[in-house]
Amino acid sequence: MTAPMQRGKCVCAGSKEAKRTKKIGITANGNARSRQIAELYILVAVLFIVATTTSSGVFARTSHINPPTGLTASAASASQVNLKWSAPQRGLTAASYSIWRCKGTSCRNFAQVASVTSTSYQDGGLSASTVYDYRVRSVSAQGASSSSSNTATATTLAAAASPVITSATTGSVLVGTAFTYQINATNSPTSFGASGLPGGLVINTASGLISGTPTSSGNFSVSLTATNGSGTGSAKLALTVSSSSAQISANPSSVAFGTVTEGTTNSQPIILTNSGSNTLTFSQISVTGAGFGQTGLSTSSTIAPGSRMTFNATFAPTSATTVSGSITLTTNGTPSALAISLSGTSQATSLLLNASPTNLAFGSVLDQSSKQLTTTVKNAGNSNVTISGVGVTGAGFSASGIINGTVLTPGQSVPLAVSFAPSSGGAVSGSVSVTSNATNSPVNVTLSGTGMHSVVLTWDASPTTGVTYNVFRGTAAGAEGTTPINTSPLTALTYTDANVASGTGYYYTVEAVDSGGSSGPSNEAAAKIPSP
Repeated sequence: MTAPMQRGKCVCAGSKEAKRTKKIGITANGNARSRQIAELYILVAVLFIVATTTSSGVFARTSHINPPTGLTASAASASQVNLKWSAPQRGLTAASYSIWRCKGTSCRNFAQVASVTSTSYQDGGLSASTVYDYRVRSVSAQGASSSSSNTATATTLAAAASPVITSATTGSVLVGTAFTYQINATNSPTSFGASGLPGGLVINTASGLISGTPTSSGNFSVSLTATNGSGTGSAKLALTVSSSSAQISANPSSVAFGTVTEGTTNSQPIILTNSGSNTLTFSQISVTGAGFGQTGLSTSSTIAPGSRMTFNATFAPTSATTVSGSITLTTNGTPSALAISLSGTSQATSLLLNASPTNLAFGSVLDQSSKQLTTTVKNAGNSNVTISGVGVTGAGFSASGIINGTVLTPGQSVPLAVSFAPSSGGAVSGSVSVTSNATNSPVNVTLSGTGMHSVVLTWDASPTTGVTYNVFRGTAAGAEGTTPINTSPLTALTYTDANVASGTGYYYTVEAVDSGGSSGPSNEAAAKIPSP
């Protein structure tokens, strides 16, 4: 009796099924020969089942292939994601791997995009700033495919911007002189271009370096480009190629002096440049226009090739008028005669000094004290003013802040501090006079104030802590009364009585006060107010 065959399973020797089959055969015939025949049938059945299941490809121990493990995805650029994984640890060896990709957040529609034999893959041609999910399957040599690996996710980088050319947009060179110019640009260009170059200059398209020796002069508009994977940036280079002779230019090419006061001199610098290849020399220097001149330049002056020098145009008017003129330089360069136009307006000299405010009212000020107010002295003319003195009149007034010889330029101002410290009672008036070379000298500031008498009292502290004090006053000894003259309790050990009359005598006592009441009066102090 043969062993039963179960679909998809091997009934192997020693298995439960094999033992069951063998037991049935033995039971059918208990003699030895019958047992041998039954065992033979069982062996044939086992071999038949193994052969059948192996050829059908369902034998699990030899046909199953596991998925790859540890799949990772990382963005390499705006258009590429790099994948890595490990080969399956058990089962059949993977002959290749199929790559499956899904585009977008929460995507579930995976599609195969590649098949590789290595355990890494670079997925290119992707969209920038986009989420991609990946899975990988192992594929056996017989074509069997595993289930999917873990899902790995990556977001491509943002697309890089097109280059922006940042190098200078102007350049100059002499014919026959070596020249280099580097195209600089942002966003990592991969190639460069330049069109409209003068003869003798070439560009290295990989580095962006323009170099060579120009063979002809002229003004050239060179189109520059810088390119990367996102686009091309462009710019214009204005390139001047000068001939080999001396070349003169002036900066500025004209000078406007504005308004200048007669009797003074205004000076403006002018830079001369020799952009040629020969030394620049001067054969004549001429100046036209009343009051115009120049310093720092003569017919013995020279400017080496590629060098510069500075001289000054001057305007020193002698009368109030508007003037125009020029400085003409005759040289061996191009142009041979260079004219620099000049213009200016002169005005009559004005020496004026003002004070603001012109009146200082101090009000009432106690004797034995002082009060300070300030006035500002300003040069309101168009020429320098020199202050020669400051005078003060009026009892108790004084001034500070300006010393003799102070020079104020046009528009400049300086503070003048005035103090009032009365030594007696009554109204006081006075003035401050500032003398100078101004046409309106002296400048006067009127002063006024009233001196007030006062009595200043001081005393020693009470031995009792936490007390305040009251002050009592009378016009006769022992007649201070019971009403204090201070409006609120005093904590200080001093009091100033400003409510006094000239020629009157006063008597004072002080009492200490706490929660338990007042102390007795202090010793009596007397004061006589002078007249006035």
